[in-house]
Amino acid sequence: MKVSHYIKRVKESDEFKKFKKEDPKAYLCSLFFIRDFTEKKNETQVDFYSTKKKCIVSFKVDGKVERTINKKAETMTHKKFIPKQLNEKIKLDIDEMKDTLTDEMHNREMTYEIEKVLSFLNMVEGKPVWNCTGFLKGLGILQAHVDDETNSILFMEKKSFFDLIKFTGKPGAPEGQQSNLNPDLNVKKSPKITIINEDALRKKLEKKK
Repeated sequence: MKVSHYIKRVKESDEFKKFKKEDPKAYLCSLFFIRDFTEKKNETQVDFYSTKKKCIVSFKVDGKVERTINKKAETMTHKKFIPKQLNEKIKLDIDEMKDTLTDEMHNREMTYEIEKVLSFLNMVEGKPVWNCTGFLKGLGILQAHVDDETNSILFMEKKSFFDLIKFTGKPGAPEGQQSNLNPDLNVKKSPKITIINEDALRKKLEKKK
């Protein structure tokens, strides 16, 4: 399913229309997806930044569009920031993300099976970049960054699930494992393993230039 489909559904909903009346200058800032290929339980969330309330307002897209609790736009170190506006012309189809990651794994001679993918999309260095966490059969974790414009893999690494639980469970653990891309905003209370520091990704993007 094209990402534009979910954005359109939100914008056509009564909940969003009420929100836009409250803050006409609000803009799209991020998207969050869960695609579970084992239990067939999916989740889609479209996020807007409220310039009036200085917070992230999320809309869950399921059978209906539901507005969820507002979230502060701040890092894990409680520093406030303003999310960049996300271009709505997203190229990658969210349902093709598993194939994109699997193809790159095969290129790297990885033969794991992806059972679940968490994907977070926002702007990094002026580009829409996907931050993906794949849950592999056998308790492995795959972390990857995908450039939406080129469908190229910027970063990929396989880790042990138990190593990540131990690593992220300690206060003061390196930010490179603790945040979503912007720079370490918790889009959801989903596992901290979905998180990465924007500075780390920026360095990878610079190397690609």
